[in-house]
Amino acid sequence: MNNWKIAFFTCFALLLLVLTISAYSIIDQGYALTYQKDGYTSTLKDLDHLIDIFNNTDLKKTQIEAVLRDKNKPLFEDFSFKEDSIVLNRINLKFEGDYLKKITKQW
Repeated sequence: MNNWKIAFFTCFALLLLVLTISAYSIIDQGYALTYQKDGYTSTLKDLDHLIDIFNNTDLKKTQIEAVLRDKNKPLFEDFSFKEDSIVLNRINLKFEGDYLKKITKQW
């Protein structure tokens, strides 16, 4: 076999390898950015819920329930508020008695 054929096919194989790795990196970046955007959106929703809770209630469980049901009817329509904690997208609202005691991250 000629030396130029060996060099050509070696360069061609390296080109295909680089193109494959580049395509994978671009596709992986797209998926990562999409999931990051979804996580950021749910975090913003939780922040909006907390702002509504602190601005429109005196931190009583019944008032928080009313605010959450008024602002987001489809999301909290069948939601049970009888437990000691309310789980939003990424945060937990923990109650002691009838008042909000603590806000924690879910994960």
